[in-house]
Amino acid sequence: MTIISAVVGLSALVVIHELGHMLAAKTVGVKVTEFGFGFGPPLLRKKIGKTTYSIRIILLGGFVKMAGMNDEEKGPESYRSKGAWRRAFIILAGPFANLLAAVLILATLYVSGVPTGVTTEVEDVIPGSLAAEAGMQGGDRIVAVDGEEVESWRQFQEIMRKKQPGDKVELVVERNEERDRFSGMLTADPEDSEKAIVGVRPIVITTSYGPLEALGLGVERTIEIIGIFGTFIGQLVTGEVSFYDSVSSPIGIVEVSSDVASQGVQSFAQLLALISINLAIFNLLPILPLDGGHLFFIAGEKILGRPVSAETVGKFAAFGLALILMMFVLATYADLSKIFTGQPFIPEVGP
Repeated sequence: MTIISAVVGLSALVVIHELGHMLAAKTVGVKVTEFGFGFGPPLLRKKIGKTTYSIRIILLGGFVKMAGMNDEEKGPESYRSKGAWRRAFIILAGPFANLLAAVLILATLYVSGVPTGVTTEVEDVIPGSLAAEAGMQGGDRIVAVDGEEVESWRQFQEIMRKKQPGDKVELVVERNEERDRFSGMLTADPEDSEKAIVGVRPIVITTSYGPLEALGLGVERTIEIIGIFGTFIGQLVTGEVSFYDSVSSPIGIVEVSSDVASQGVQSFAQLLALISINLAIFNLLPILPLDGGHLFFIAGEKILGRPVSAETVGKFAAFGLALILMMFVLATYADLSKIFTGQPFIPEVGP
């Protein structure tokens, strides 16, 4: 079910993108001939007004067809008949829809409550661990490790990073306003045999916000992520970060999304917001057939005072399509290599 959730969630982001284009086109008087959900032969088709709405057999993403954009249709309702600013508005509406979706997802998370801190108080104990065998309980508060006072969960983690499975440790915890000592051998993390764990899960502090404040925080967080992505693209171009480790094809995206979906609705929603922002930024790259490529030639038209020749646009479109296909092939190869070699899709960070 997590894979299905991932595919549905990712497809919804693409549909939102195309929906932005469609609504903007209708707003400025461009005829939308078809809005499709998925690809391949249609399963269902329904014409409402001038637009045919379809559901296709491959339920991945979607598309929008506008009169005069990729065909020779002319007239007052064609895309080509509209001024540069109206065409730019239509093109920008797709990425904007993804950014708006991200803001709303993040705002919803802020309203429902987000983690804002972690205490040293134990929520529960992992069976078979040092904590379980020593008799630690939920509600205990860790105050010292091997004689070193612990004032935060981060400090506790830093101490534990220096330990190895099999090391003996002494813990001091506060229970019912009294201090107890527990000692034993550290066990290995079930997911990483080289990492030592005590075997406790801390209590996480969550904070909820009002709708308006949550919306502001959603905008603030979206802008912050855009900055991070901008830096990442620059590092990718200069070679500061590895393409192999940092870029994923749909295979890797679905794999990561399904893993995150298994961790809960909130984690999956955060990932969808991140991918939605990524989709918006990627589409704004000045490469045809991406939205940024169309904006590039609209800007060129304004500078030159006339439309760029179809021959020039065609050459750039062919180059851009080849570049995107090459990136897709390389990203797919990297993802398949990670699957066969057992490498994680997301590299671990930190010690």
